Amino acid sequence: MRTVLLLLLPALLATGCGLTTQVRPVPRGALQVEGAIGGPLVRVGPVIPVPLSAVGARYGVAERADVAAHVHLTSLSFGVAGLDVGGSWLALAQDGAVPALSLGGRLYGFTSVLASRQAPPRAYLEVSPTVSYLLGGRFLSYASATGLVQLAGGPPLLSLAVGEEVRLASWGVQLELRWYQPDYATRFNAADWQGPGGMGALGALLGVRYRFGGEEE
Repeated sequence: MRTVLLLLLPALLATGCGLTTQVRPVPRGALQVEGAIGGPLVRVGPVIPVPLSAVGARYGVAERADVAAHVHLTSLSFGVAGLDVGGSWLALAQDGAVPALSLGGRLYGFTSVLASRQAPPRAYLEVSPTVSYLLGGRFLSYASATGLVQLAGGPPLLSLAVGEEVRLASWGVQLELRWYQPDYATRFNAADWQGPGGMGALGALLGVRYRFGGEEE
């Protein structure tokens, strides 16, 4: 698995994998610590999600907005330091049967920290609109689309996601299914990505969070 990850790392970084969708901002004044693991499905004998991981925190700066930062752990184990900063904004609140709409953004930066593997730093800008519906104060269902711009050049990258967050007091557990680059024929790649009809790669991510302060919706 380590050899496979090393070979696929440039492509994985370019997809912005390893983070679940921030569905809605945390409340004003609340601090949330969070972690996530997962990524696109690839066949390496069995079919498994690539175990990309990240940890970080969010802080509510306004009634409908927060800021966030994360460290990417899996890439660091291969000598590539990764960090992202960003936030989310609740553009439309849930109103009866009408779902909420939020907008999220992240700026990623990756750079080599090994003298034996010199490579120029890479930066990516991500924008994600998300619609969500909270049922019974506990079950948060959502769908999201993400566009990732490669600031060093290259076409924008697209992914689609659906997921469910279960809220248990200050804890939350999030399961997300994502379709990376559905417009790209990954059947022609060296990696055996698992996508419908050979297009893109399906993926699975698991996130866990704990919130200090703030009232749940």
